Amino acid sequence: MKGALTAEAMAELSKGRLSRRKEALKEALVGKLQENHTFMIKASLGHIEAMEEELSTLENRIQEQIEKRFKVAYELLKTIPGVKDNASVIIGEIGVNMDIFPTEMHLSSWAGMSPGNNESAGKKKPGTTTHGDKFLKSILTEFAWVAAKTEGAYLSAKYRSLVGRRGKKKALVAVGHKIRIMCYHILKYKVPYKELGGTYLDDRKKDRITKSHIKRLNSLGYTVTLKEAA
Repeated sequence: MKGALTAEAMAELSKGRLSRRKEALKEALVGKLQENHTFMIKASLGHIEAMEEELSTLENRIQEQIEKRFKVAYELLKTIPGVKDNASVIIGEIGVNMDIFPTEMHLSSWAGMSPGNNESAGKKKPGTTTHGDKFLKSILTEFAWVAAKTEGAYLSAKYRSLVGRRGKKKALVAVGHKIRIMCYHILKYKVPYKELGGTYLDDRKKDRITKSHIKRLNSLGYTVTLKEAA
């Protein structure tokens, strides 16, 4: 049959974890397609097509409302790395009126993106996130993953600074929390996202260390004059 694939050829198309089980996959793909199998496959494909058509209709409807009522907020949120055209999801989940939240932390707590506080013997330890809007937490984590892969961006640098100590999952939650805070300020003050750059954290650390050493030397009676190395 034209266009038909053998079990071996189909197994070679496997990706991810499934690609490590090609032999088992080949065995599973060997068999005879019965009439009832064909019927069920067609029914499933028809259901998928119907759902995709309905989803497309809903997405168009959402976009119409965005253009009509929330155009400014939508364009502002799109400036955040990782969000872009999915800004409508943020608007759909939290709205555009941030006056209902006294501070950004109230919004983060409500959304479930505010890390819990775990302190013992004067030492702070990473805590779990609070309960909240599970869908919003999920989409913010997706935004964080996209932002983490954006070269030269502050959020990417933030992710790299955290992932070694906390692991991927907690680092993504932390970056998602940052995005949540950004959304709050962007919607509240009607300003676009300001990119700080991939070296912002290193530059800030450099300034902090420099000021600390200067203060220490001054306390010891020295006068410090700084000069950039050639």
